[in-house]
Order: sequence, then structure tokens, then C-alpha cells
Amino acid sequence: MPNRRQFLFSALSAAAASATAAWAARSPVKIAHREGNMLRVSSPGVYELAASIPGLSGVEVQTTRSKLWDRETVLTYKREANRWKMRTVSMGGSLPAGGSILITGPAEESLRKTIHAGEILGASVVLVPGFRETCPKMDDEASYGPVVELLKRLAPVAEDAGITLGLELSLTTDEYVKLLGLVAHPAVRAYWDATGTESMVHNGEGLKGIETLGSSICQMHLKNGNKLMEEPGLIDWTKAFPAIKRSGFEGWFAFETPHATPEACVEQTRRNIDYVMKFLG
Repeated sequence: MPNRRQFLFSALSAAAASATAAWAARSPVKIAHREGNMLRVSSPGVYELAASIPGLSGVEVQTTRSKLWDRETVLTYKREANRWKMRTVSMGGSLPAGGSILITGPAEESLRKTIHAGEILGASVVLVPGFRETCPKMDDEASYGPVVELLKRLAPVAEDAGITLGLELSLTTDEYVKLLGLVAHPAVRAYWDATGTESMVHNGEGLKGIETLGSSICQMHLKNGNKLMEEPGLIDWTKAFPAIKRSGFEGWFAFETPHATPEACVEQTRRNIDYVMKFLG
């Protein structure tokens, strides 16, 4: 069995050669938006709203808030996604309020149900969150060990459903490398949020994670606080987007940007997409 360094480096090296050429030749820019930031109240109408935004082609749904463990509800979301020709790309909100991957029994039950709902919707990623007090401490095996075992149990389940478990955690890049190496399964990868990482006081880690994890990142959140992406913020996107392009990342981008109204969501997301495409188009 490969050790954690061998696992990560093999994952990175597989796509490292001619990464920029590979991007240009194979990978379209795929942009989605997070349901929870598009509508104040969950609704399958999110797909109609998403379809009204030029350049947007997917939605990250909010699993528990939108009651997507319920079969009739998830099938309604599926019908509306098909109706508006809009992909459900990922399952956010995979744990209920108060849930934590540190409480592994309930977390496993929740994630199994979310994987099942994601399979019905055709999602490719289930977001697995862990922030601050709900994030494993990577210097304490008593904290991270049970999480590693949980992810090892769930990885084959996700893989069988065509899904990747995307870890969005308040870890440094080096801690991500350690955790991914311990799990050592291709269906468990990083879900990168450069701005979120910077906001959790990992100065410089937002860009470092892109450069280090690169093609082993399954999906990325894009946000800039309450500002448009083109405005100054915690991340210098004029540096981050070229780094993404060099990295060989081929996953979806999902905006996690706040909007006061659905109308503002349409206009601001249109401007944000135009800005992203200046660098990646």
C-alpha cells in the first residue's frame, strides 16, 4: 500500500505533464452556483433561475436544507434539472444542523443518504464539511484517526455511485496532504475554497493549496466576500486563476457568492462569470 506521500504525488504527477496543454485541449470551463446563495428558501425553481444566467450550467444543491433525502423531493429536483437542462453538479449541506464528521456514526448515516440522493440527481461530488471545532486535528491521531476510517468505509460506496467525496475543511495545505494520503482512495479528494481557507487564518494557503493539490482537487468554490470577483479581496484572482489553469484542475467551479435578490443574483453572477472567463476562457 502506498504511503501518503506516494499517494499524493502519484495523483499529482498523473496530470502534471503538459498541464496547460491538457486544459486547453480537453477541459471546458464548467461553472455552477450554490443553491443556498441563489434562493433564500430552497426550491426546485433554482434550476429555472440558474438557466436564466448566461454561462451558468450547474447547481450545487443544499441536501438537508432542501430535504433531498426524501425520494419525492429529490425526484422533483431531478425533473426540474432536466426540464431546464441544468446539471446538479454537487451535494452541499450533506450533514444536518449540528452534524460533524467527528461524530462518525451519525455522519456516516448522513453521508450514505446524501450519496444515494446524489446518485439519483447525477451529481459527481458530495461535499464533506469540517470547520474549526468540527474539523479533525491533524496533530492528534485520536481526532483524525476515526475520520480517516470513516472516509475509508465511505470511499467505495461513493465510487460505486460515480461520486467523489470532496473534503472542505479548515486545514492547511500540508494537513490536507496528510489526510488524503492516509485515506489513499481516489474517491476522496479536496474541495478547495481559496477565500474560505484565507478567512480561517491560513495566510497564503488559499493559493498554495491550488498550486500543491492542483489536479487532485475535485471542485472549487469561488467567492470574494460581499464583493464581485473583480474587486480586491482576500485572494488575488489575477494570480489564482493562472495557477488554476497551470495546475491541470478539470472540475467544476461553484460560486458561493451572496445576493440580495434573485435579480441581483442574475446580474452579479453574469459579471462574475465574465471576469472568470477573462482568465480561463
